[in-house]
Amino acid sequence: MTYLVAAIDLGSNSFHVTLVDTCESPYRVVSRAGEKVQLAAGLNDEGFLSQEAMDRGLDCLQRLAPKLSEVAINNRHVVATNTLRVAKNSAEFINTAQAILGVPIRILTGEEEASLIFSGVVGEWVDTHSQKLNKLVIDIGGGSTELILGQHYPQRLQSFPMGCVAFSCQFFGQRKIKQRYIQNAVEAAQNIIEQSSLSDLWDGWEVCIGSSGTLKALAALSALEEDNMPYLDLASMAKIEQQLLAFDHLDDIYIEGLRADRGEVLPAGYAILKGIMLSLKLDRIYFSSGALREGVLLRALQPDT
Repeated sequence: MTYLVAAIDLGSNSFHVTLVDTCESPYRVVSRAGEKVQLAAGLNDEGFLSQEAMDRGLDCLQRLAPKLSEVAINNRHVVATNTLRVAKNSAEFINTAQAILGVPIRILTGEEEASLIFSGVVGEWVDTHSQKLNKLVIDIGGGSTELILGQHYPQRLQSFPMGCVAFSCQFFGQRKIKQRYIQNAVEAAQNIIEQSSLSDLWDGWEVCIGSSGTLKALAALSALEEDNMPYLDLASMAKIEQQLLAFDHLDDIYIEGLRADRGEVLPAGYAILKGIMLSLKLDRIYFSSGALREGVLLRALQPDT
């Protein structure tokens, strides 16, 4: 007998569904599915989401919804992140999306998102030696970036208005890749961190962990591992930058091992991470497969986590 639970993440770059069987503790992943939607690209300067972007998202949900057919209504957990958090007309999208999915959508605050990401990362972190260490978790999304510090539970967390889709639109004009565009984006990320006066507040970490698609892609390109844990450092980041600069346009990016739909937002995601690393003087960042959806599942199944 299976007891299915679903976590659906309406992100600023992609929409994802993770389906798990909870007959095994804590759960067994049955399937994962997702599509690039780039909702954040449809957000204009006045804070309104374009009809075209909303249609992309709703079309995606029509394709993902059948995967929920065997999941009880009360076991469908749907969350939305930065773009639907800030869009002034998000209710128009949410109302239709709820009708498609059959359940309410919870629009997370930045702090709620960060907290759930931390729970997902800690729940999936395989290095048991590091369980007692203070962890600095970095998650770069399509519209926002979350930083979280804690050991077993988040002790300090903050959401920042910078994401790989938003930065792609802002800094890579006409979708061209140039050294000065990357540098401008790096400096913008540094400024956002430094204006928050965080340097001293984040000194208590002992291990730094990254999650989400951007960190996964960069860690894979770095090709570095320690005890089967992928990681990247400033030296491998410099090599990745040279790989990116070999391409003229975002649409041209093709690197072996890199998912096709990740390439066009990777220069922006790279710049955000480099800005964070320089601001907080980070050198080594490990990658964890756990993130927001895993946090949603753990919080639903183990409310005290």
